[in-house]
Amino acid sequence: MTAETKHYRAFISYSHADKHVATWLHGAVERYHVPAKLVGTETALGPVPKRLTPIFRDRDELPASGDLSFELKSALENSLCLLLICSPSAAKSRWVNEEVKSFKRMHGEGRIFALIASGEPGDPDSECFPPALQYTLGPDGELSDIPAEPIAADMRKGKDGKRLALFKLLAGLTGLKLDLLVQREAARRARRLAIIASASVIGMFGALGLAYYANTQRIAAIEQRQIAETESAAARAAADYLVGTFELANPATENPRTITALTILGRSADRARAELSTQPELQIRLIDTVARAYNNLGLFDEARTALEKSRRAIDKAGPQGADALVTLATTRYRQGDLDGAIRTAHSAESVLAQPLVPGMTPMDPDRSREVQARAREVTAYALTGKAEQKAALAAYDTSLKLFRATPTTKPQQIARVLNNRGLLLSDMGRYDEARASLTEANRIYRLVYRDNHLAIGQTYYSLSLNDYLEGKLPEALVNINRALDVYANVLDPDNFIIADALSLKGQILRDQKQPAAAEADLGKAVAIYRKSFGKPHYLIGIADVYRALAASDQGQIQRALDYLDDAKQNYDVSYGKEHPNHGDLLVNRAAILAKAGRNVEANADCKRGLEILARTMGGSDPFYQSSKSTCDMLAGKA
Repeated sequence: MTAETKHYRAFISYSHADKHVATWLHGAVERYHVPAKLVGTETALGPVPKRLTPIFRDRDELPASGDLSFELKSALENSLCLLLICSPSAAKSRWVNEEVKSFKRMHGEGRIFALIASGEPGDPDSECFPPALQYTLGPDGELSDIPAEPIAADMRKGKDGKRLALFKLLAGLTGLKLDLLVQREAARRARRLAIIASASVIGMFGALGLAYYANTQRIAAIEQRQIAETESAAARAAADYLVGTFELANPATENPRTITALTILGRSADRARAELSTQPELQIRLIDTVARAYNNLGLFDEARTALEKSRRAIDKAGPQGADALVTLATTRYRQGDLDGAIRTAHSAESVLAQPLVPGMTPMDPDRSREVQARAREVTAYALTGKAEQKAALAAYDTSLKLFRATPTTKPQQIARVLNNRGLLLSDMGRYDEARASLTEANRIYRLVYRDNHLAIGQTYYSLSLNDYLEGKLPEALVNINRALDVYANVLDPDNFIIADALSLKGQILRDQKQPAAAEADLGKAVAIYRKSFGKPHYLIGIADVYRALAASDQGQIQRALDYLDDAKQNYDVSYGKEHPNHGDLLVNRAAILAKAGRNVEANADCKRGLEILARTMGGSDPFYQSSKSTCDMLAGKA
């Protein structure tokens, strides 16, 4: 399909010097899956799609003439938005400036979303905004001398950082409120935390785990030396590996204080590939252990590299390599490569189903079922991320059936599937089924961990959220308190997970007409967020708004207004000058002022809030319409 006929979600404009940023941004946007509940939402940009694709990025062939090529002009014309990567190089680039100007002529000023990669806006020595971004167009289509006052996401250290900057751009590309996207991402993060928390913990003892496995292999081989010479050879290799693992940290050649578990993990993987190349089954068992250790440490790139470097050995091992393929699928899921995760999980299942060839060792039927169950579980995670809820639920159900049919399955494996299945059902609005799944997961976790594990707290949090969404406030309050009790035992007091739970508890209490208690818990959430983030953050602002409403419920108008002022400061830093949450804040402020009889101020705030919402979301957006109804009601009171 040509650029003339293909329609793009966005055109990335950038200088060649920023190619690495453009490559990252292109991949991050195209890999992003819009949360299922937000797909189809009507915004100023139309219905929100599942994926923000395709994205146009082309800087390999620029025209030699003074004009943009026909292909670039066609791509600009057929692009809904413009993503502009700003840097001193971009500010000086003739072509970047021309692309911005051309986009403004074709589509107006409102759909350009800038990302500061380097430089400083307004600094003569390091200006990062191209002139076409800094000034509006005149009636003749040329730049005027009227400043445009652009607002940009800022990926620099000490500013938004990569993650928040990306979500600001995603909010622009979808037309959705930033906090909606971030809150949904927080739910995904909770699911991923449940996965990680429920997995067997290798952590910093990964090297010792490797050694233990190798030593076990040696002992088993010694006991059965009369059975097969091949097992004896494997045992000798494993014993050598055991000794070599600890020789990697030799105080005679290196400072032992500078040697870390990560150093040993990396060197262990290299040695396994080099010294066990003739024994692929043993090699991949060791590499798989290393990769799982990396995953549990959150080092997903290292895990993927370790597995992919041993891919030939994995393929040679046949069914014995399926475990490592599932670990690779899990790694890809955690990196956000959802399609890659599904493909790799399917490969693991295919390997298990293939007939054996000479030289391949068969897999025990129980272990084969367990590996297949894990593959289906990872598939379910990825399908959930892709908003394919029915397919994800089917994958969870198959995984659960396989795990339960396998005598060697650990109870926490079943609990993990039940917990994530419950989260999916809750997201689908099937609250009774979700509650049953989450309750069973919680019961199993408590039997295994004796009430002192993060996974238990997460199931209580999930149960509370499910109850709250269904309107069962007393049950929601009981479960959120249980979650907080567990968190107090297993998390640092300034962990943001505790703040998330306190924020939910505050909302529950306010809906239960307990505003004083709600205000107190929301205040605790704000304090933890401040300590955890160490700087202004929009989550502080969101909690502040709820806290203001709780104070207003008690007739504490000035205190409520003070909270809103603090919320605005946090919004200003996180969002810039204008964001839908600024408009929402003003509408809430108007409602609080109206309670105090300050109707003139209330109407003025409502007017300003609706103007912001109209500019940032569009007048047809449901949230705008709801806010307008609130303001109309307040005006009627006046």
